[in-house]
Amino acid sequence: MRVLLRPVGYVTFMGALFAFWLTAWLLGEDDDLGVFSERFTQMVWRYPEVTRRAVEGAWLTWAVLFAIALSPFSPIRGWWDEVALATVGLFALWRQRLYGRGVGR
Repeated sequence: MRVLLRPVGYVTFMGALFAFWLTAWLLGEDDDLGVFSERFTQMVWRYPEVTRRAVEGAWLTWAVLFAIALSPFSPIRGWWDEVALATVGLFALWRQRLYGRGVGR
């Protein structure tokens, strides 16, 4: 059971970090929640031992889901699942390239 739930936990953790980053970006420093979200995100990204496994697990989960979406055994007929997964992957790469890995700031 742990093998199946661990990737879901990694993706959830990365989703939560993304939500904090997005909140900080949208609200900015004018809002208390924006300041808190920015500081929390920076604090978590400073510790690579916390985020490295989550990032690796999230990318592995994304790769497996993308491979399933591209295969003839895809549970969703059509191409929207490939487009959605490709968009998520490209956004993650764009954010990583734009802002760096965030580790050691």
